Amino acid sequence: MDQLLSHSADYENFVYGLLAHPEANPSKRTEGARILCAVSMEHAQSIKILMHSHAFTSALGLLRLQYESLVRAHWLIFAASDNMVDKLLAELNSDSAQAGNSIPMVGEMMKSMGGKAPPNALHPLLEFKDNSYKPLSSYIHGGIHAISRKSKGYPIPLLENVLKNSNQLCGITGYFWAQMTQNPLVTAHAMHSFKKYQDCFNYTL
Repeated sequence: MDQLLSHSADYENFVYGLLAHPEANPSKRTEGARILCAVSMEHAQSIKILMHSHAFTSALGLLRLQYESLVRAHWLIFAASDNMVDKLLAELNSDSAQAGNSIPMVGEMMKSMGGKAPPNALHPLLEFKDNSYKPLSSYIHGGIHAISRKSKGYPIPLLENVLKNSNQLCGITGYFWAQMTQNPLVTAHAMHSFKKYQDCFNYTL
């Protein structure tokens, strides 16, 4: 587990390097997407810190937050209306916070991206939602998964799987942003990393 945590931290730093590259066509959408990618990566970093501290229940809850931030980044680019983009990037005050309540939930975002986002971008997000989203809700809301694991302990294979799922979301983040740069070298680096860090994933993205 310690070795996986260490190599995962190395991969995290690599993805942060990808996010440092500028987008090809700056806009409100790409500005918001970059921020949300950074939020998603912050959750990924926090998962590793919490796991190192044996705060496993909190770590699992953050995996869903990592995913939701990444979905919203994709949604901003591929499906959000101009009005929704303006609401999400508005200066924070009581009025804009109230208006932000109309932003769709993750399920609606995923549906709205159908036929708009490239299939290779949408498929891994859909797969994660189908396989992991509902159980992770239990950790956030204090459900049966959280109660059972907290009382009986967290098996190492489960923790390794969670960490690898987090790494896969990091990989999606890096590849997504590489596409925003429209720089073939950045995209090639992102693709090569899936092989270089293959032990960090459940499968090659």
